[in-house]
Amino acid sequence: MAITDKHMAVLRAQVTGQHDEHLQLVKQLEPDEANQEYAALVAAAFIAAVERRFIRDGEYADESEVIDFVAQVRAKSPEMPDVIDPDLAESLILHLLDKGPVKDADADTKFGHQLVLLAALAGEGQFSGSELEAFLSEARSIAEDLLE
Repeated sequence: MAITDKHMAVLRAQVTGQHDEHLQLVKQLEPDEANQEYAALVAAAFIAAVERRFIRDGEYADESEVIDFVAQVRAKSPEMPDVIDPDLAESLILHLLDKGPVKDADADTKFGHQLVLLAALAGEGQFSGSELEAFLSEARSIAEDLLE
């Protein structure tokens, strides 16, 4: 299993806020691709985005910063409180910061939370062209490691 340029195009659309294009490209993925390669790529991009946002000079952000971030994501639109479980969202981030386990949830729910949080992290990051390319390259590398 390998991450392809097609998978990268889907991720690029997602992290650059091209919602309609992202949905169109996701629909073109085979079910196995979506459940394996693309899911690994999203997980990898989420890892990279969390590290960029919450680890500075080797220092991990404290729990209150994560809680504030999740609260801001949930406040962005009226439907977000119904979409994002704050305990799960916080646990997904805090787990990557070595601050506890991930709250129990099914794989689809975790994936959905990763997608929303990744979009928020990417939007907050305001990537320049070269930063976006570096981020996507890092995500691809992590995903390929996850799939080995």
